[in-house]
Amino acid sequence: MLDRLCCSIERWGRAEPTRLANRINRVPRWYIRRVSRAKLLRTLRYVYRNSSAQRCLWQDAGLKHSDLRSPAVLEHIPFTTSDDLAHDPKSYCCVPDNRLIHIVSTSGTKNRPKRVYLTAEDFDHQTRTVALNLRRLPGIRAVASMFLLNDPTWSTGAFNRAAIARAGLLGFLSGEHLLPAEQFELIKRYEINCLVSTPSYIARLTAEAHRDLRELDVRYILLGGQPWTEQLRARLRHAWDATVIDTYGCAEAIFGIASECLCQDGLHVAETDFWIEIIDPATGISLPDGQEGELVFTTLSRTGMPLVRYRTGDLTSLIPLAPRCPCGLPLRKISRVRGRLDDMLIIGAGWNLYPDQIDLAVLSIPGITDYQLTIEKNGYSDVIHLLVEDANVPTCSREVLCNALMGIAAIRSSVMDTSLLSFGRTESVPLGFLSPDRAKTPRIIDRRPS
Repeated sequence: MLDRLCCSIERWGRAEPTRLANRINRVPRWYIRRVSRAKLLRTLRYVYRNSSAQRCLWQDAGLKHSDLRSPAVLEHIPFTTSDDLAHDPKSYCCVPDNRLIHIVSTSGTKNRPKRVYLTAEDFDHQTRTVALNLRRLPGIRAVASMFLLNDPTWSTGAFNRAAIARAGLLGFLSGEHLLPAEQFELIKRYEINCLVSTPSYIARLTAEAHRDLRELDVRYILLGGQPWTEQLRARLRHAWDATVIDTYGCAEAIFGIASECLCQDGLHVAETDFWIEIIDPATGISLPDGQEGELVFTTLSRTGMPLVRYRTGDLTSLIPLAPRCPCGLPLRKISRVRGRLDDMLIIGAGWNLYPDQIDLAVLSIPGITDYQLTIEKNGYSDVIHLLVEDANVPTCSREVLCNALMGIAAIRSSVMDTSLLSFGRTESVPLGFLSPDRAKTPRIIDRRPS
């Protein structure tokens, strides 16, 4: 029965995105769950048979092929980490090299880039999934993808081009190299009404506009690649008169894990392509719905290089089950990603400082579009250095920046109560200074000795 369900939804899923967007609201919730379960078990057995490296790891954990009969077996399967993909990605491949026709590489913002290998079928399936998300936006006409394009190892541009074309839309890879005036002219000339970008770049573009952006008639702004605040959503909505949509993915997942609908009360997970777990980062134990932890995913539709229990390092939670979303999608939701585990800092006398707290404090200052916070050690004390990209003239003063950081309880207590934290270099820099040749700015850097 489950195999028939699985085959049925895959035939149904091969429909073109325009037709599929009109059908998906009629799929019952139980059907999605059964298909996800069937595809999970099929993936586990497939990986066990075809990846000798992973089979050895699983056998070391005491698992046999006959144990792969229930999703409950996942808790006994070792995690896959970013270091694994950076060190030896080919050991995770399940097909011969001559079937691997595409490489997706991470941006390498913090560490050595990770590589994921895809077959033609893998690439086609994932572009169709992203195309479906685009086709569900009413009135979408033409799309501009504004991601860094001059790095040949980072393939967001190529993937977006294929997905936009698969959606049957006019598409442009305008990148981040065009001057703001050139971006605006492109949008106006070709009546582009959907922008896809990183939060930091679209914030910078908005700050440099010096014109009424509402005249461009952009209807949707899709943001991904970095966490961002609700304050930025409000600012962009006011400036562009557009709906600002959060998307979540990573290169290891080929980008399309989850996306907001127009209701904007959580991100719908592509459940027939990804099995999602939320775990306690310290213990690896699965957490109940509603409790924040690290997102772990298993790919369900990949043949070239399936990933099982991949630790993303991203903090979020599974939203408890509720009646079907008003948008009609039968898919579960996750909350907006709060940030990355490796961006969380322990400062002063042991206070936890989360990246979303810094985002809220710094990016809420008018004119600030991006930042980079570095922490170093000076004797027994921590020293924070803060650089911000500022569109204002004159630029934001050190006093304003320090006051913003002092609004964070962990920083305020460490500075005032224990004297174990102080401010170092804290100043404004020109727009584009922090990431002139990178896909996105490494916002938090910890240079303290381990």
